[in-house]
Amino acid sequence: MTLMVTEPNKPTFGLRLIAVFEAAKGVLAVVLAFALYGLSGHHQNALIHWSVQRFHLDDSTHAPHLIFEMLTNPERFRLGIWTLLTVAYAALRFTEAYGLWLARRWGEWIALVSAALYVPFEIYAIAFGATLLKVTLLVLNLALVVYLSIVLVNTRRRRAHAARTAAAERALEIRTGGN
Repeated sequence: MTLMVTEPNKPTFGLRLIAVFEAAKGVLAVVLAFALYGLSGHHQNALIHWSVQRFHLDDSTHAPHLIFEMLTNPERFRLGIWTLLTVAYAALRFTEAYGLWLARRWGEWIALVSAALYVPFEIYAIAFGATLLKVTLLVLNLALVVYLSIVLVNTRRRRAHAARTAAAERALEIRTGGN
């Protein structure tokens, strides 16, 4: 079981593990999209109030202010737009998972860029109060960025080596007359 890419376009355990994680995020986003769609027409919903109370979302230390406002005052927000954004996010996660599962270079790039985009926000969140969860998420995300960077570099080297080898074989064939 190899974690690093040994051949271009050959899936590895590491890439498949990340693909499963990204697909799971996509499934959660689809579930959230259905929930938002279901809530978009209701101003007062028992589920919203139960969620706010159950998860202490009325306390600004537990939830970002925007989420609190969306849940407690859905009439002020266009949840249909948020639903569409959530569906787009899910589509991105599924696309990334597909590309990683098949060890496609574009999938690796999408994964690297999307993982790297979270780092500044995680650092920003830690600046306002470090918690074990925040630090753990940052460390895991940085490890993911480093891993994907190594995969991309190794894949590029292997592809370059394969191209040089093929070119040398073709040149040898031409010199020897195809024998």
